[in-house]
Amino acid sequence: MSQALIEQVEEHRKDIKHEVLTYALSELVNMYTADPPEMNIQPEWQRLFRWSREQQSSFIESLILEVPIPPLFFFEADNGQWELLDGLQRMSTILKFMGVTKDVPIEHQGDANNDHEWHYDTQNDVDQPLQLTAPEYLTSLDGLTFARLPVPLKLNLKRSRIQIYVLKRETHRMYKYEVFKRLNTGGSDLEEQELRNCAVRILDNQFPDFLREIAKDAAFASCISVSEEDRRQGYADELALRFFTMKNYGSNFRHDVGPLLTKFMEAVALKKVAFDYTKESDLFRRTFGVIARAFGDGTAFRGRRRDGAVAGSLSPTLFELVALAVAGSIDVAESRSPEDLRSELIAFADSARSEALTGSGSNSKKKTFGRLEKAKTWKPGDVA
Repeated sequence: MSQALIEQVEEHRKDIKHEVLTYALSELVNMYTADPPEMNIQPEWQRLFRWSREQQSSFIESLILEVPIPPLFFFEADNGQWELLDGLQRMSTILKFMGVTKDVPIEHQGDANNDHEWHYDTQNDVDQPLQLTAPEYLTSLDGLTFARLPVPLKLNLKRSRIQIYVLKRETHRMYKYEVFKRLNTGGSDLEEQELRNCAVRILDNQFPDFLREIAKDAAFASCISVSEEDRRQGYADELALRFFTMKNYGSNFRHDVGPLLTKFMEAVALKKVAFDYTKESDLFRRTFGVIARAFGDGTAFRGRRRDGAVAGSLSPTLFELVALAVAGSIDVAESRSPEDLRSELIAFADSARSEALTGSGSNSKKKTFGRLEKAKTWKPGDVA
């Protein structure tokens, strides 16, 4: 056992090549602004900048006070350019504060939720450097920009050094993917699907791009009826992924659906699982087109009280059951009238709920497999 473990460690260690460096802030800025750029902080798989001005100001205060901060992680691309793996919020704040405004990534345009949220069209000019708010200790920083700092502080900040980890180009992309995933897991501002969409792009872009586009389907959007905030955080993408995962990979479910969704994305990206994009897209659009016609009010996947009234928000387990049932009998389902299909699916969902296959506590392995099997048995015209 001990020898086997040692051999495993040695086998995987030899595929991970990295170096540890320290760089001054001014050097990092110069790498970013070089022509051609020596650093890419927004590769396709990176997420977006979303720190509030208060968070940015607190970080700048830490740099000025020389408080130790976490290192930045980069991957050395084939062209020699450094691609940022972890540290987007910190690196973007440094650039923005030091007056580099060109191509610094921002989250989205829209109304800010509060006075300090980072939405340029309401309170920040994208072409202007960061103006600090008052942080916890150095309250005199309030309203200052880098250009208005006292010269000694400005020079000290430019000379401040940050530790850098660089994964060398000979490191296999799977380890690059694992590093990104592990560094970004657990962040309070990152939803699971956002992480999947970002991380899997390191392996391949096709499947994340496919999910992003298919989730915009009008019929699907009508069926799930999620808020704009949920959509922005990837919930629509996650529901689309859940449909494809449970349809094609559900037999691999063990304890929790989250890891299963991630494993399926990885498997498709690495082409370990066959995925016919044309056929899958066609079935998806037909399935939710039928459901949207039957449930024009967007209630197909919401629970119902005994009196038939809709109750609660979208149920992921009910989503699985109904969507997979319709997909499995799509030709016949398309031939049914919207009224008949609606009645049949409501009765079918009620039957599943009576068997405790949907709703609270229905994510166990036994109930998940039971739900998948029940979806396979449904035929339009049935009531259970």
